[in-house]
Amino acid sequence: MDSFGASLGWALLTGRDADLEPPAAWWRVPVWIKAVLAGSSLAILVGLTYGTWARYLGGASVPLIFFLLILQILPPLLVVKRPLTAVRVAAAGMVGAIIAILFPADYALFGPTLSDWPLQVQVLPYLPVLALTLARTKPGQGKGISIIAVTLAVAVGIAQLPRAGTKTLVWSLLVVAATIVAGYGMQQRRRALEQADAAERTTVEERTKRATLQERALIARELHDIIGHHLSLIALRTDSARYRVPDVSEAAAEEFHAIGVAAREALDEARRLVGVLRDADAEPEHEPQPGLAEVPTLIEGCRASGIEIRADISSEDDVPALVELAAYRILQEALSNAARHSPGSTVDVTVRREPDGLAILVENGPPSRPAAPTAGDGTGLAGIAERVTLIGGTHETGPRADGGFRVAVKLDLPGVRDA
Repeated sequence: MDSFGASLGWALLTGRDADLEPPAAWWRVPVWIKAVLAGSSLAILVGLTYGTWARYLGGASVPLIFFLLILQILPPLLVVKRPLTAVRVAAAGMVGAIIAILFPADYALFGPTLSDWPLQVQVLPYLPVLALTLARTKPGQGKGISIIAVTLAVAVGIAQLPRAGTKTLVWSLLVVAATIVAGYGMQQRRRALEQADAAERTTVEERTKRATLQERALIARELHDIIGHHLSLIALRTDSARYRVPDVSEAAAEEFHAIGVAAREALDEARRLVGVLRDADAEPEHEPQPGLAEVPTLIEGCRASGIEIRADISSEDDVPALVELAAYRILQEALSNAARHSPGSTVDVTVRREPDGLAILVENGPPSRPAAPTAGDGTGLAGIAERVTLIGGTHETGPRADGGFRVAVKLDLPGVRDA
């Protein structure tokens, strides 16, 4: 639609309402507000239009007056759902009004207080309909609509030449030009807002991806610390087996040595892989990884910060270190989530060993005071999901009916599923 002719043909004949962009967000207001505004505006418009046309055309032209009135009040009703149709109907009403203005009545039906120029009233709904439609056009579509508007402005000025000279022509062109500029201004603002929304969505997606990768890197490092600890023990025990165990044969000593070499190679490979994931400036962590034994300390720290917690923790000896670490981190994230989003609520924490795995339940009630603004990126729940995926099991997170929140996790234990 690069040429003016093609755009004009689209505006007059081939264009469809569906070709335009959706309405701006400010259209989405309560229905009763729309009804009040539309009803009051149309009532005023009908009174002004009928009065000015009846005085100008005379009582014998009532059917024509109602025809012009219908062409005037339909465009504002159509502009939201069918903007291009609204512009066409409004343009047809302006053409009809320009023709009707050429045939005034010989006498005045009403008093002299009403306007002698009904075209001024007829144009009232046309200008906002024109601007709102231009605001929803795509590139190239507004040319034809603008040509129609300028042509009608010139026609209005020419029709008024015998009575007003060129003054009406100049003012008509100025008003239509200002309306077109306003329409294109709203169009550019809408596009800018859409681009900003798209950029914001992209930023959120990228932030979520980055947080997921960081969470996976953290899990990988923790996994390395646990596996590395056991591999180091294997290498140490296989190297010292000939000194600790009496009467070790040469063949057994060689086998122990080979196992130790394999364990050290596996440890070196794990360190290299985790080194790729570790931040360049991050210091390696040498502290022991927390487990279920450290959960009471975690809960006491939360209580010291003002969180009321009811805890039921059962510690078992047959839970692997990796599962204990995952359970600790999940509890850490769930308690932080409750503290941030539900201040003042009571938190119930349950950790117990069940026949089919390790069950973790963290529930809190609705907040008793407004939550403080936080700069957190909301990736704690994503971290819980990543850990459950790594270990195996199920997780369920979401709001409760009373306004609280619930985190329910069940972690698989080695051998439980196969038993």
